[in-house]
Formats: sequence, C-alpha cells, structure tokens
Amino acid sequence: MATLEESMEVEILKQDLDARKQISRIVSKIKDYQDKVKEIVSSYYVDFLPNCYDNMTIMKNGKMLEEEINKIVSMVNQDTAWQLSMAQEHIQQHREELSEAIVGYKTSYKLQTIHSLFEMIPRSGDDYQKLISILDKIKSLLNDGSDPVFQKLECYQSIRLRYHEEYQILLYNLNKKFESLIQFNEKPFQNTKAITIKIKKNEDQLHQVIVALVNTNYNVQRMCKFLMDNVFEPIITRPVSLTCNDDDGDFVFIQLSYQLKSNDELRPNYKIIFQRMMETFYCLGHMNILISERQCIFSIIAKYIKGTLCKLLIENCLQNDIPDTIDEMNESSMVQSIQEFNKFLTEMLFLDHENDTVLDEYASKIELLFQKKFCTNIVSTASDIMKKDLHDMVLVEERETHFSNGSDMFSSCMVSKSVVELKKLLDKILSEVTTAEKDLSDRLMKTIATILERYCIEVEQNHEKLLLKIPQQTALYHNNCMYLSFWLQKNASKLGGNNSFMLIGSALRDQGTKTFNNQLQNQRSLLLQSLKGFELSNGIVELGPEPQKAVRQCIRQFDLLKSVWQTVLPEHVYKNSIGGLVTAFCTEIIKRIFNLEDITAEIGSGLVSVIDVIKEKTPLLFKDPTDITIVVKNWTKLVQLHKILDASLIEITELWAEGKGPLTLNYKAEEIKHLIRALFQNTKHRQTCLSSIIQL
Repeated sequence: MATLEESMEVEILKQDLDARKQISRIVSKIKDYQDKVKEIVSSYYVDFLPNCYDNMTIMKNGKMLEEEINKIVSMVNQDTAWQLSMAQEHIQQHREELSEAIVGYKTSYKLQTIHSLFEMIPRSGDDYQKLISILDKIKSLLNDGSDPVFQKLECYQSIRLRYHEEYQILLYNLNKKFESLIQFNEKPFQNTKAITIKIKKNEDQLHQVIVALVNTNYNVQRMCKFLMDNVFEPIITRPVSLTCNDDDGDFVFIQLSYQLKSNDELRPNYKIIFQRMMETFYCLGHMNILISERQCIFSIIAKYIKGTLCKLLIENCLQNDIPDTIDEMNESSMVQSIQEFNKFLTEMLFLDHENDTVLDEYASKIELLFQKKFCTNIVSTASDIMKKDLHDMVLVEERETHFSNGSDMFSSCMVSKSVVELKKLLDKILSEVTTAEKDLSDRLMKTIATILERYCIEVEQNHEKLLLKIPQQTALYHNNCMYLSFWLQKNASKLGGNNSFMLIGSALRDQGTKTFNNQLQNQRSLLLQSLKGFELSNGIVELGPEPQKAVRQCIRQFDLLKSVWQTVLPEHVYKNSIGGLVTAFCTEIIKRIFNLEDITAEIGSGLVSVIDVIKEKTPLLFKDPTDITIVVKNWTKLVQLHKILDASLIEITELWAEGKGPLTLNYKAEEIKHLIRALFQNTKHRQTCLSSIIQL
C-alpha cells in the first residue's frame, strides 16, 4: 500500500502535467491569434493588400482568449501547493513561457483594437462626438508608454500616420460643416466695406458641430479677429449701416457696411453704439451654444477680444462722450447706460460677472472723469483766450477797491478784450462754485488758481517779442495783470479768503510791474542812445546843431509814448511813467551842462535855445501841463538852469539872495559857483559875486 507522501507526489505530478497542457494550449492559441492579427495589420498597414479575415470574429476570439488567459494565470498564481513540490522548477518555466505569450497577446490585441476602431470610423457618419471619442481612444493606445514592444513595431508609424490622416479629415469636415452653418463674408470696395454674417437656425447641428470643434481644440482666433476687426471695431469707431434680421428663412443675417476712412466728427454717441452692439450680440446669440455649465461660444470668443473691446469702448466711445457741462452731467444717463450694457454682456455670457468689472468700474468714475474733463476744458478755453491779440482793447472803469498793498487803486484804463473775456469766464466758474457739490467746487477753485497762475506764463510766452518791442502791448499787459489782481480782491470773500489767491494776486501785480519796468528801462536806453548827439566837451567853441537834434529826437520819443500810453494806462501810472522818463532825460541834460568848465556866450545861448525846446514841448506830455512841476522832480532845476544860462551876475546873485532865494531849493552853493566860473570871466565883479554865494 502506497504511503501518503507517495500519493501526494503522484497528485502533484498530475497537476503539473495538466497545467503544462493548459499553458501549452493557451500559448498555441495566442500564437495563432498573433499570426492572424499580424496578417491583418500587415495587410492594412504594411503591405496595403486586401485581407480575407473577418475582423469582428477575430476580435470576439481575442476577448474569449483573454478570458482563458486570465483563468490559467489565476490558477497558476493561486495553487500554492506547487510552491512546495518538486515541480516548482517546471512550473516556473511554464510561468515564464506564459508571461512571454501574454505580452505578445496584449500587443496583438492592442493592434487588433486599434484596427477595429479605425473600421468604426466610416460607420460613424456625421456623429462627430463619436468620431472624436474613437480617435481619442486610438491616440491613447498609440501613446501607451507601458507597452515596450508596440512603438518598436514596423507598423507603428503607419498606424500613427493613419490616425493623423483621420484626425485631419475630421477637422476638415467639421470646418466645412461649421462654415456651412455660420458664414463670415467681407467685401471691400474702393472706399467702403460690406460685411455679411449668416447663422443657420439649427440649434442641434450647431451644438453638435461647435461642441466637437471645441473638443478638438479648434482655433477660434481667426473668427475672433474677424468679429473684432470687421464688426465691433467699426461699430464703436465710425458711422455704420447695420441690419440684423432673424425672420428670413433658415438663416439669421447680420449686414454691416461702413466707410474705410473714419471721420471723428461723424462718430455716433455711446447710446447708438450700445444699441448697435446689443443688436449684433442678439443675432450672434444664435450661435452662442452652451458647451458646459461655465463655457459657451461667447465666453470662448471673449477670452480673446473682451479686453480689446472694453478698451476700445472706453477710449473711442465713452471717453469722448463724457458730458462737457454741469447741466449736461445732471441730465446724463451715461452711468446707468454703461451699467445696463455691462449687465447685458454678462447675461449673454460674454463677460464674467465676478471677474470682468472694467466697464462697471469706469461707470463708477464718470463723475470724477467729468469733473476732470470739465475743468480741463475750462483751462483749455482760458489758454485759447490768452493767445488772442493784446492790442484789441476796451475801456474799463473800476474804482471800487484798493490793492492789497494799500498803495494803488485800480482806475479806469484800457485792457485787452481777451482779459475781459477771461474775467467773464472766471465769473462764470465762480458762480458754479457756489452751487456745485463739494468735490467739484474744490476742483473749480483749483481751476481758477491754475488759470490765473498760467496767465503770466502763457501771455509772456505767446507775446514775448511784442511785449519787448511794442510799448502799447506792455502797457496793456500791465493793466491786464492789475485787472485780474483787482478781480481777485473784489471776489476775496467768495474765494474763501484763501491765502494762495492772495499770493497769486501779488504775483500778477509783480509780473505786470516787472514787465512794464523792463519797457521803461528799454525806453531809458533809447533816450541815452539819442542823447549821444548831446555830447558837450570843454574844447568846443560853438554848440552846433547836434545837441538840439538829439533833444528833438528824445521829445519825439516822448510824443510816441504819449500817443500809446496816455489813453491806455491809468492816469496816475501814465504820469509816473512818463514823468520818470522825462526826469531821467532832464537829469542827463543838467549833468552834461554841469560837466562844462567853460561856457562861452555862444554856447550858453545855444543851450538856452535847447532848453527852450524842452520847456515848450515837454509839458504837453500831460493833460495838465502844470503837472510836470510835480511829476518831473528836477523840472524846476532845469528851468532855473535855463535862467542861470541867460542871466547876468547880478541876476544870479539876486536869485540866490544870500542863501534865501529860489535857487537854493534846487542848487547847492558849490553848483552855483561852478556855473558862475564857467559862464563869466575872472573879474573883481565875479569875485564879489562868488563870495556872496554861501550856504546857510
């Protein structure tokens, strides 16, 4: 009787024999399956010859074979009794043989699967989603990196090429179908362009095609560029003829035409632009297929153009239509219109309510932008006024207040019409200050300050040469500055007693005075230039015609200044200005006569004639000729010099009157003695006269 151990060995040997038979059978089936798959693959992807095998049957056999493989693998892996038997080495060999066969099977089955998927493509027709699914499966199998054998096969590149061909065919068909459903056409002419968009009224087809295109990563940039360049940009930037029709048969029509060269003056306002944009979006909405909960055609298009579109709307539409006046702003519905349009784009799923806030943010800034534009326009208007001619003038009479320094009063004079126009503008701004809200009121106050600060700078720049060369222009500019400073003082209470306005007023007066003083200095220089002909030297015997010619030249200069200043400047300014020049002139005449050491009778007579001309002509520079004695500080001294030159020693002695006569008001004793020595020869009588000239 056999022992238990011997019985177990016999049982294990039987199992071993049975396993080897099953493994051999499976391996044989795998090889047979591989051969058939190889013939199919070689036929289609290597030799490109017809094949007689039934692919569906082979696929079914492959699946059945896979089930048998799984069973034998499970049996071999689970029978632990073998691990303890003498057959362990044999079983290991069977396992290795089976593993190699399975690897080959998997590769063959993958090839057979890919081929079966390719065969499904023609049967799928226009079911684009199914075609995409098939091609995605093929792509996944082709890119399976876990198979070390597949990508090294001779047929791999051919299969991959077949995949790309099928994919391109799918894309081509999708594009053709898309273009039959949605048609974009443009027709340029010499000066105009016509745009037509047709959208098929077939939501099912549109949905199928568009979803398929999105799933194939369709490049929508060409469509986005067409819409931006040929539809949205023209609607925003120029007049267009727009027709949107969704009642015509099977298609929705959008027809647009416009001039190629735009004219800013004909640009439509924001309300018309919003209306046309909404009409366009409504019609385009027929292609706005919902792809997923958060994605549709508009959201895809928006990804590429919404930034440009919003920027174009702001810079080429809204920015230009911000109201110009307070009344227009009060009546404007711009903020509400922008918010409603933004809401519309959000509802059309073109804008994301949470992330796309550009238009809403712009709407919230309209009030601030209006204030800035309003004040900028005011400054621009003021600047244009400042550029106008200064010599176009008008009389103003203001006698109401003193300047802040308390020394001068603004009196009637001529000012430029432009500064009166500027003053009216300032009055208008100031009236708005009292009724406007605080933010605008503060900005308007700053605008007034800006205008007045810029007045000095801009007028100086725009009229620089005229202010330097033309005395009348300088006088008008002086008056203009004083007039504006006077306006500031008169409206100090309305301006809130702002210290900065006091400083601006002071700066205006200083600038006007400085410019006018420069003109006065220029006139003094011209006087000195003319008086070069009044050169007197101790060696001359007779005076000659030159001194009188020089004096008459100076008087002609005074007459010219009178003609352009007397009716322009305030009376006190005119008298002080012309008086200062005459004073400088008289000072030069007196100084040059005093420089003579010897004055002959002929020279003395000539000097008297010269001073006669001055005495005759110069007082006529004033409305009241007697004013010359007050305004020209050394006028009496010159008149007395005229007497001295034509007087005898006795007359001079009497005029001095031992230091109590009229000469003592303007002359020192040494000056009179100098003149006596120059005019008279050294005699006993002269000595007596000189000894009587003493200073008390």
